[in-house]
Amino acid sequence: MNANGTTARLLLVDDEVDFLDATARALSRRGFSVATAPDGETALRMLEKEKFDVVVLDLKMPGLDGIEVFRRISAGAQAVPVIMLTGHGTLRQSVNLKHDGAYEYLAKPCSPDKLAQVARDAVESTRRAAAPADGAGDVSDIRLLVVDDEPLFLDGLKKAITRRGMSVATAQDGTQALSLLENQPFDVALLDIRMPGIGGIDLLRIVKERFPATEVILLTGHPNVEQAVSGMSDGAFDYLRKPQAIEALTLTIQCACAKSRERSG
Repeated sequence: MNANGTTARLLLVDDEVDFLDATARALSRRGFSVATAPDGETALRMLEKEKFDVVVLDLKMPGLDGIEVFRRISAGAQAVPVIMLTGHGTLRQSVNLKHDGAYEYLAKPCSPDKLAQVARDAVESTRRAAAPADGAGDVSDIRLLVVDDEPLFLDGLKKAITRRGMSVATAQDGTQALSLLENQPFDVALLDIRMPGIGGIDLLRIVKERFPATEVILLTGHPNVEQAVSGMSDGAFDYLRKPQAIEALTLTIQCACAKSRERSG
């Protein structure tokens, strides 16, 4: 059941018939309305005709593999969270897919309870992200600056966030970010902690001094308590660890935008 009392509709896509049947029954017992597809082509046709709250998608399938199906789902009109499920995953695939907007990446075998909980979280995160945060307005109004020195991460995150309707600008270092901030207003800046030249903490301090209306979210793959305390005491809105599920990150950006507009309005 969703938080609003409705039954969440889940599409389960896998070419292993026994796994498909057993997992569908397990998820149905845990409160989901489950439809199944034995391949990517069937799944995409079903998504064109029906609305689903979450998709659980096997990575390795004949024909269209899970990565291609995920990309087509992400590019489609229906904004639905996708959980990737596979027995043949790698850490690099996990990071890349989450950067591109996959909600989560789970390895087989995965217990039905774990899969059900992640699916519930995905549905709830999407519901919260779709509801405008107080004072934030529509996500299409949000002006976001993403600063990171990893081009692949920067490109993947920009695509994922842009698909959710925000206006996104990017910079690969602190100097470029400050130049952009001088020339246009941003509601939120998403800053990597570790960058050559001006690091994320130093850039945070400059932004809060020179552009106080811009809320700052710190994002890092190397978190530690000292950094978190320092960043929050210097005015960061939040401190997040890479990789972040895109729907959860979207919600954090919306909340930061709401705070920015309260201050400037």
